[in-house]
Amino acid sequence: MKLWNRVIGVAIAACAAWTLAAREPVQAQITPLDVDQGAIGLGLALRHLPNDGAVLMVTAHPDDENNGLLVKLSRGLGIKTSLLTVTRGDGGQNEIGPELFQAIGILRTEELAAVHRYDGVDQYFTRAYEFGYSFSDEETFQKWGRDEILRDVVRVVRKVRPDVIVTMPRQSGGGGQHHQAAAQLGHEAFRAAADPNRFPEQIKEGLMPWQVRKSYESGGGGGRGRGGAIPPGGSPGDVPAGAAPAGNAVFVQTGDYDPLLGMSWSQFGAIARSAHLCQGMGQLIPRPGPTQAGYVLVNGTPAATPEKDILDGIDFRLTRLTRFVAGQEAAVPFLANELEAIVGHARNASDAFDVRATHKTLPHLAAGLTATRGLIAKVEASALKGNAREEILWRLRRKEADFVKALGLAQGLVLHATVDDGNVVRGQTFTVTASAFNTGVEPVQITGIPVRAPQGWTVTRTTGQPGTLRHNESLTMTYSVTVAPNARYSQPYWKMNPDVDRYDIEIPEHHTLPWSPPDVVAEVQYVSAGVKGTLDQPAYFRYDGPWVGTEKQKVVNIVPALSVRVSPGIAIIPTAKSGAKREFRVTVLNNAKDAGAAVVRLETPAGWQVQPREVTLPFQLEEEELTAKFDVTPPAGLKPGNHTIRAVALRGGQEFREGYQVIAYHHIQSRHLFHNAESEVKAIDVTVPANLSIGYVMGSGDDVPAAIEQLGAKVTMLTPDDVAFANLSSFSTIVTGIRAYEKRPDLRAYNQRLLDFARNGGHLVVQYNKMGANQLMLSGQEGFGGGRGAQPSASPFFPYPGLVSRNRITVEETPVRVLVPDARELNTPNRITAQDFDGWVQERGLYFFEARDAQYVDLLAATDPWPNNPGEKKGMLTVAPLGKGTWTYVGIGLWRQLPAGTPGAYRILANLISKPRTAAGSASIDAK
Repeated sequence: MKLWNRVIGVAIAACAAWTLAAREPVQAQITPLDVDQGAIGLGLALRHLPNDGAVLMVTAHPDDENNGLLVKLSRGLGIKTSLLTVTRGDGGQNEIGPELFQAIGILRTEELAAVHRYDGVDQYFTRAYEFGYSFSDEETFQKWGRDEILRDVVRVVRKVRPDVIVTMPRQSGGGGQHHQAAAQLGHEAFRAAADPNRFPEQIKEGLMPWQVRKSYESGGGGGRGRGGAIPPGGSPGDVPAGAAPAGNAVFVQTGDYDPLLGMSWSQFGAIARSAHLCQGMGQLIPRPGPTQAGYVLVNGTPAATPEKDILDGIDFRLTRLTRFVAGQEAAVPFLANELEAIVGHARNASDAFDVRATHKTLPHLAAGLTATRGLIAKVEASALKGNAREEILWRLRRKEADFVKALGLAQGLVLHATVDDGNVVRGQTFTVTASAFNTGVEPVQITGIPVRAPQGWTVTRTTGQPGTLRHNESLTMTYSVTVAPNARYSQPYWKMNPDVDRYDIEIPEHHTLPWSPPDVVAEVQYVSAGVKGTLDQPAYFRYDGPWVGTEKQKVVNIVPALSVRVSPGIAIIPTAKSGAKREFRVTVLNNAKDAGAAVVRLETPAGWQVQPREVTLPFQLEEEELTAKFDVTPPAGLKPGNHTIRAVALRGGQEFREGYQVIAYHHIQSRHLFHNAESEVKAIDVTVPANLSIGYVMGSGDDVPAAIEQLGAKVTMLTPDDVAFANLSSFSTIVTGIRAYEKRPDLRAYNQRLLDFARNGGHLVVQYNKMGANQLMLSGQEGFGGGRGAQPSASPFFPYPGLVSRNRITVEETPVRVLVPDARELNTPNRITAQDFDGWVQERGLYFFEARDAQYVDLLAATDPWPNNPGEKKGMLTVAPLGKGTWTYVGIGLWRQLPAGTPGAYRILANLISKPRTAAGSASIDAK
């Protein structure tokens, strides 16, 4: 409290500048945020010094976390806080781009990394793959493997050793049962982590059993379990301001103003939460005011009096370490006094804290660090045995790191380690420039700035010597670093297991981490106030952020000298035209510094013809990308089935057979996902008329246009000008992409032109939109979720009264019932049968249509097997006559099935785009 009282009087001016900076869009960088540097960073670091203990939040997906609570615990109270997210969100939808499956899992992993730059929380994951929305925790455990994922949760609990676990509710009706499954695992780990007989291999690895003190689930007052509303600007678990706890619920206050952050914990959490862009998180910062999160005790001894906080009854002071030596007190008789002394130094540093003169804390931080190191040495030399010894030493070393961090901030020491190339290849030599800056008033002695790299790499210092830095001076050392010839490419350490919804781990020591640690790290070694300290900085490449400006940063990435990809990645060959030539392209990216030619070939099944046999690509520059074209002729009479065409690029006696997908947005660090350089060829019994011309209005991003082209139709991507003014009569069908009505204001404004296009003989195919599209224009809102009042009776975008519903079918194997067997959409030019719904992935569909007019005809229906999703669901595929044409709503997940190569999805798509335009519709459609 002394720190808080002092800070309130002196920090306001300094915080004002930070408050303005915090309102900038979330960006993912390597270097710390302003809030983690200078006086504000020191003030936040000081909060951690007198504390021990930890809190672990367990959730199912990225964006399930309560961000205000995480900020309160980590930033506000200085408690070690961690988040265990059971999945990476691989099955989620994507509101900002086309990434799906593992690619969106990487995107959402990086969005969590951007979140944690604000809340200062450590992140962990299990091996669970998010296989899609689920209405059953039983299904969830069956697909994940309950014991296997519990094993991972226990591993994290034994690593983090939390005093408190918080989760979402263990049980609730409706869907989203991954939430409930993750919560159940979190509370099951409460006891399993303490039992040495559970997962004993972890004990052999060196992890010790751990008994959590208490565990809570969210609830107790209208907070979001599954389906409950999140207050505006809030997080899952928040309850409305003014609500009273129900039963034994505890309401944790997260709306308190923090003078160091310049806003409340919940406001700062909302800024962090805005990084979940691909999930459509709001970007508006809530106003000041009370905010609270509700939790209910599940495990642990209830307090004698009603609890007011989830931390009630737990001693988080560093002095509590004496409890770990019960029965061995004689081995460490000095422990209690030494711990009191360390806490005293931490308090003295807090009392001396002055945002205008951070160096005033240096003597106290140096004394605290010296005392901590001295106690570590004493415990190591003592007769203390067993788990008690390891427990004490682990916690003291963690406290040593806290003091070192605070010392560097008080000194004003800053380290930057930059590289001259962000993508390097095996055997390449690049330069690391490591610079230490003394922004403080006290001199600091730099004893070295070594650069670390993996085994097999070489690191040679080329310039720079240690020395003493006075105020505003810097010292630079440069290094020549050569990548090992067998260095692992920079890519996920987790790989999909085709047999279960669980990842395999390729690097066991990285298991549960968000990503493999960076390969190249600089460390400044210094002496400040007479004690030694270190400060680490991953070496990073910096570059201009495209389009949006500002500096972007990324760690060094190891990439192949040649990155090879084949297009199309999914190739559709109608069996009736199997003897016809198809063009395949092999695009090769040169990542090597040197010029040199690459020879590219295709490997095809026996009996297939390829022309030319090989192509030579003459590379002159690094990052040059060249493409070779091949004509491939399958044999006539090809039967339905799957075939593979592989590409290989040869240079310097090496073969390159893979390439990488770049997952890059302004708010995340760019990452790479590797794919084999091959095309999956699907011979499908599918027919489309010749010379089809299709217009496409892209929404949030999907791969449907490429799938239409695979069927042999011409696709024109419609720009906002096209939607508003173009002559649309040249198209027989116009398709709107997923969520197009949410993402395209031009589509909303000129929707009447598309309806008139249909009235005049064209066909309008609308892929799914979320429920926000029902109200966008009625509410006057610009984005998803506008209009929180009663739902309208109809959307202004549909030709007759109707709405987008929340209905979905999650089991991809669920039988689909045909409601109108003779419907043209199910018979021409391809007859759709039950076989066309075989082999679907993840789900049947979502956000089905709710017809409110007899003009609509539902063609398909299905029923999930889960009690939480009862009843038959219609609106999967709905068609309505409109003038001389038709209007169709597609709730079945073609957008997800087509990139996965599901044959039936291509046959259904062929039917939807094959309706001929009527002669009466040939006239131009004027702008409305």
